[in-house]
Amino acid sequence: MAHHDQKIATMLGDTLTVLGGGSPSTTTDEGVNLVEQWIGIVRSTPNTEWVAEPLRKLRDALNANDVNEVERLMRDLSGVLIDFANDGETGNYKEDLQNLSTSLKDFARGLAK
Repeated sequence: MAHHDQKIATMLGDTLTVLGGGSPSTTTDEGVNLVEQWIGIVRSTPNTEWVAEPLRKLRDALNANDVNEVERLMRDLSGVLIDFANDGETGNYKEDLQNLSTSLKDFARGLAK
């Protein structure tokens, strides 16, 4: 379980870096890889398995280079994450999930311009 927790912590940090612009230019393929990794993580835990479907839709929109759909899905995912962060089941990840929700929303807002 410690390995799983470390993987989640690393993924949260990596994702926040990419969305916050702290990563040198990220390609669509790298974004798809990041989403794929998240799909694997959320599918490994019963209480997060349901998040895999919105992530699959995001991955597919990224692969299709559908910027409008990516923006919409990132906004939707932001709402899902904030609800999940506030439901009390997230343990040590509440603040990280709230930050990730904000980053997704901000990144989506940038896509809309």
